[in-house]
Amino acid sequence: MKYIFSFIIIAILTACKQGTNDKVLITNITGELNDVLVVLNKTDINSVVDSTIKSTLEYPFLGLPQEEVSFKAIIIDREGFNNFFQLYRNIIDLKISSNFTDNKVFFGEDVYAKTQSYLKIEVKSTADAIEIFNKNAEKIRKFFKEAEIQRLQKSYANKFSEPIMKSNMSKFGIKVEIPANYKLDKDLPHFSWISFESPDMSQGILIYDYPYIDTTQFNEKQLLTSRDSILKLNVEGPTKDSYMTTEHRFPIYREVNVNKEGMYTVTLRGLWKVENDFMGGPFISYSFPSKDNTRIICIDAYVYNPKKDKRNFIMQMEAILKTAEYTKD
Repeated sequence: MKYIFSFIIIAILTACKQGTNDKVLITNITGELNDVLVVLNKTDINSVVDSTIKSTLEYPFLGLPQEEVSFKAIIIDREGFNNFFQLYRNIIDLKISSNFTDNKVFFGEDVYAKTQSYLKIEVKSTADAIEIFNKNAEKIRKFFKEAEIQRLQKSYANKFSEPIMKSNMSKFGIKVEIPANYKLDKDLPHFSWISFESPDMSQGILIYDYPYIDTTQFNEKQLLTSRDSILKLNVEGPTKDSYMTTEHRFPIYREVNVNKEGMYTVTLRGLWKVENDFMGGPFISYSFPSKDNTRIICIDAYVYNPKKDKRNFIMQMEAILKTAEYTKD
């Protein structure tokens, strides 16, 4: 099956600048983090198309102790797609009609509201719709997840802890946008522990480095060995002889990326635990060579939120980690 992919940025005009003919999009998005509104024809609701879309969006979020879906699919009839629903943060608009001459897929932004992500799909048949979702499930999830990460980053904008950021720049040669409500718990020459604490939950960032000898240090086993040895020395638990370590009985998910600066980064997702205690939760870590290629820098984030959902909180940590960049010369 052939279909056309394209990326569009559309500004539906909702207000005018006074004294000019320029129009600007001012409406804010609605909906909760990771909600996706799915607009279907009435005949496609509760059909195989409906279930295919749900299986695409409600794919398990990796690296959590209890299963949580990646996105919550909210299905509505096209006839009810009014001004209220058009402001949803993430929208999939699927039209199936034999009148279409081509199958088309549009990835758009800011269609009805600022920072909105909008996926419009026009296909000739139910079979074509199912094929598009099955073949592009990962791409679709990535599209909406990256939008959510960017929104989280914007929510932190201009609300940073300048002292912690300056310490990281001086010590590790990197800039990480640490929110202002985080505090520095431990500050050693090659290790920093930064956290946000509330009565029921803890979110923490561990930044450390060690000598870079060769590329084998970036394989999963070597990264976890280094992680466990450094955390054992520096992240003590609440009871005697307790310390943070990796929970090796559960899967570790590894991926490799290169960001726009050319920073080679290995991402690990998994679970942490406290040895000789009962604490634990999800973590995500970024590991990359220092700018001069002499050291490996690791930024490790964790969430402790016992008996409650953790997906949104680990996404908040991922949004912070994704701001990492080398300091400017």
